[in-house]
Amino acid sequence: MSHAEDLAKRYIQVWNEADPAARRAEVAALWIKNGTHYVREREVHGHAALETRVATSHQTNVAERNYRFEPNGGVEQLRDLVRFNWRMVPKGGGAVAATGLIVCLLADDGRIRIDYQFID
Repeated sequence: MSHAEDLAKRYIQVWNEADPAARRAEVAALWIKNGTHYVREREVHGHAALETRVATSHQTNVAERNYRFEPNGGVEQLRDLVRFNWRMVPKGGGAVAATGLIVCLLADDGRIRIDYQFID
């Protein structure tokens, strides 16, 4: 598995992670300390805010609405840019509830410096 594929897999999985300590550790492993996340008009900076963003999405979509996030297609890397698609599906099976695109700009250490989340 390439670094880009591993990063995409871990990125998607962190949104499904129920354990706060594991989620916190994975946020720190995925993003640089002052990493930035953009989705629609929302802008989030740093590990604490990223952790809150992921935890809030998890609570709403995974815990309350019983969905899970998963990869939706291949992963591509071009230099310091990684792109991949995702989808949100019911845990018990059923129609896709949401899809989107993630574009990550990587730091020199391979962690995410900036990520842009597009929701279709």
